[in-house]
Amino acid sequence: MRIAICDDLPQFTQELKSRLETICAQNDWELTSTLFTSSQTILSADLSGTQVVFLDIDMPGTNGLALAKELRRKYPGIILVFVTAFIEYAPEGYTVSAFRYILKQELDRTLAPVLEDVHQKLYESSEYITLRQRDGAKAIYLSSIIYLEGTPNRRVLFHTNDIDQPIEAPGKLADYESTLRDKGFLRLQKSFIANMSHIKRISNYQVTMSNGENIRASERNYRDICSAFLRWKGQHL
Repeated sequence: MRIAICDDLPQFTQELKSRLETICAQNDWELTSTLFTSSQTILSADLSGTQVVFLDIDMPGTNGLALAKELRRKYPGIILVFVTAFIEYAPEGYTVSAFRYILKQELDRTLAPVLEDVHQKLYESSEYITLRQRDGAKAIYLSSIIYLEGTPNRRVLFHTNDIDQPIEAPGKLADYESTLRDKGFLRLQKSFIANMSHIKRISNYQVTMSNGENIRASERNYRDICSAFLRWKGQHL
């Protein structure tokens, strides 16, 4: 999971990070975390690859609710979890489709179940593909795949939002295209297949992905690529 934590108390952001790392380690889940101590710093950051934001509500300047509204506007699919000391804010969290609301004084009891719910929402209901590796096999969830990249040496790189380094698997891009074609994946050009749920926009032959990367689309097939993406998007609004 890729998460961000925003709280104006640096000590608490570190404590929450440590607790989340412990829970993930116990469940053998990947975790990458980024810490912020003000609304301004998180709003100016690129959260394209972030899946979950844990944020306080009662912060100086732009409070957590206003921050959540802006994050929801910029990143519609992001999961928002409020972590605050004030129970009276809970009803307002629903106005920004907050996933969960946690009281700071109840972290010991509630944090692990909430993180399990987050993980289930992100992955456990998702289909997966099993890749052959030198040391065995590795299953990766389709929802975590941003795009596939073919290489000249008959290897395919799976770029995901779970880890920074791509996962390498044997074969050609065409070997995976038939499996993924009906599962929301789109061939952009000779060397790239994109997960359409991670496409932010297509413009001027450039496909912008959820991690901020741009992939050049085939000029010859550009019209068909745009049409396929628009049809898929219309079915998944």
